[in-house]
Amino acid sequence: MSHDAILADIASKLPVRPNKRKRNIWMACFAIGLISFGFLLFTQPQRAWGAWTVNTLYWLGIAQGAIVLACAIRLGNGRWAGPVMRIAESFSAYLPWGIATMVVLLGAGIWTYLPWTHHVEPRQAAYLNVPFLVVRTLAGLGLLWWLSRDLVRTSLRTDAHLLRDKVDPSLKNDYAKLAADWRGDEEEVRVQRDRLAMRAPQIVLLYAIVFTMLAWDFIMSLTPEWVSTLFGWWFFMGAFLSGIAMTAFMATQLRDKYKLESYITPNHFWDIGKIAFGFSIFWVYQFWSQYLPIWYANLPEETGWVFLRFEQPWRTLGFTVFGFVFVLPFLGLMNMHTKKNPFWLALFSLIILSGLWMERHILVMPSLQPDVVWLGLPEVGVTIGFLGLFGWAVQGFLSKYPAVKVTDALIGGGGHGH
Repeated sequence: MSHDAILADIASKLPVRPNKRKRNIWMACFAIGLISFGFLLFTQPQRAWGAWTVNTLYWLGIAQGAIVLACAIRLGNGRWAGPVMRIAESFSAYLPWGIATMVVLLGAGIWTYLPWTHHVEPRQAAYLNVPFLVVRTLAGLGLLWWLSRDLVRTSLRTDAHLLRDKVDPSLKNDYAKLAADWRGDEEEVRVQRDRLAMRAPQIVLLYAIVFTMLAWDFIMSLTPEWVSTLFGWWFFMGAFLSGIAMTAFMATQLRDKYKLESYITPNHFWDIGKIAFGFSIFWVYQFWSQYLPIWYANLPEETGWVFLRFEQPWRTLGFTVFGFVFVLPFLGLMNMHTKKNPFWLALFSLIILSGLWMERHILVMPSLQPDVVWLGLPEVGVTIGFLGLFGWAVQGFLSKYPAVKVTDALIGGGGHGH
């Protein structure tokens, strides 16, 4: 195909307006979430805010973890990921909504959710106080959103310039704003390369800091006497893995839905599958690196937190998490066929996502209620509500902007990493 034919083909695949039926599905999911949360709030407020916190952290982790994946590919000069990178960038549309859910938690939920808001040890008060919690959380997430938004808009700029004369008239103003003040092709390549090279490490470093603090503030502080120097790393790498898994899953779905077979190939699935496989192993490596010193030191203030999650009634859920995040993906994604096959890659991506969702629950809920497993239909309902919010935001992005990077499509880029 000629360049003009490729541009016209990509422009023709843009939905322009979100599908009304799917829009209604997302709204129905959101309504289910509100009803479920309202039921829990009326009957068990602490459980309600536990479910809200788990999903706030989980879905923010997926969205920001996918952006970090796009940054990591750029930092590694990856040439394989053109279409996959744009799918990861599309999750940035959820970030303002995710921050809004955090604002709700900070404004209304922490008084029920966080025990130290009622009593804190004087030695911890300099860090564990509500004004500082609000400032560091919103400032960190807000700065991450701003940097991520700038990175995505820079990534879209050349695509908007190339497609602005071929897209639907309703999109032309938006595309013209993205491509405004075009400096010429060679100069734009240099400026965009420099800007992306600056934003990618900024986002990666800030992500590690902000999500480590989220782990301290909303999980570790539930048990103020327990500390782990590796816990923040484990948390943000789990969020990174969830971003990878969701990117892989969406790639398998969008390829068929938007008829992108010419641009998203089995080689792309193979490569993103290898990344999911590798970081699933890295997740269990971090788990073991954290568990081993706690086990051999045998200090009551450390072992209590871990053993609570390995004994009844949490034992079954704990081993299920281990199986879903590591064992099944390790066995299933070990061979080339399952990584290249859209069905199997989607299945194992969903298994990883499900395992990490359960992992977030087992990090939070035993600290709130050690004697009863707070993971049932109400928690599933709250999660469905967050899914509706996530789907609404990402669908809106992908309706207006191409799911593949146009510049990579023009040069036949992607799929070279295998």
